[in-house]
Amino acid sequence: MPLKHQLAWVIGLLAFVPNLVIVLTFWVSARGEPLETSLFLLSWVLVLALIAAGVGYVLANTLLRPVDELTRSLYYLRGAGRTLAELSLPSPKQRPPAEIEQLREGFEEVLDHLRELLEAREATYAALTHDLKTPLLASLRALEYLEEADKIGPEKRKEMLRSLQDELNRSYLLVENLLTASRLEAQRIQPENLNLRSILEDFRLRYAQQAQKRGLHLEIEGAGQARAERLLLERAVANLTENALRHARSRVVLRAGDGWLEVEDDGPGLPDSLEALSQPFRSQRLRGVRAGSAGLGLYVARRVAEVHGGRLENLALRGQGTRLRIQLL
Repeated sequence: MPLKHQLAWVIGLLAFVPNLVIVLTFWVSARGEPLETSLFLLSWVLVLALIAAGVGYVLANTLLRPVDELTRSLYYLRGAGRTLAELSLPSPKQRPPAEIEQLREGFEEVLDHLRELLEAREATYAALTHDLKTPLLASLRALEYLEEADKIGPEKRKEMLRSLQDELNRSYLLVENLLTASRLEAQRIQPENLNLRSILEDFRLRYAQQAQKRGLHLEIEGAGQARAERLLLERAVANLTENALRHARSRVVLRAGDGWLEVEDDGPGLPDSLEALSQPFRSQRLRGVRAGSAGLGLYVARRVAEVHGGRLENLALRGQGTRLRIQLL
């Protein structure tokens, strides 16, 4: 049964029942009176029922008119045939009650959120087109050159193969971060008890050759325990370590404590606030940040910390490098 009919019934009964009690009281006290009196009271009961029904119908329509107008507005949105960016609720004919006004504000907030998601999706497509196309094109050109270059010598060939590997690694890292970002929004985490010192030891082995190639000291400090999903935490730390190795001057330190992990480097520091840099696909607009190098990686690190109930912080003082902490608890 529609809400309007239910409300009409309630109002009608509230109007009818008290009057029915009064009529029944008169009828009981009028026992022994002529039959005409009883017929008159019965007729009056029917009249009261009709009046109560009419009052219930009119008041239900009046009270639910703002709801009907909001419903028509939503039907308008569904059949408007416009893009999401163009959609908005029509202005009400008269000022609605506070509760309906809150509903309208809620719908507008949902539309705004959907617009933001649409903008983020478009930014994702644009970033993917740019950040994947560049290394893939470079890889294809390198392969074409290697196919035809028979006289470049082994050293030059190795150099080109290393360059090709770097470009493909960039593409792989971007795809892996995209998959992680998608999983963070779509699935619940599966935490386990982790030895953070063991994770840092694995990272020192994984990045030792890369650090040596760039003339950097890769150190680990501290130890601790945490409850987190290992693969997500490793992806976050890998992103911070990749950034640190890219910008450090002489050293990168991986540090752990109970419930947190840090990556510190002695590079020039962040070119903007951590909040701005950790917006996915938007940090590439900032001066000093190479496209695809920081935005998604820092975003994933921030989201990993947040889904574990923590946060990502920059603890370094201005001009003293970068010290990013994934606080899990």
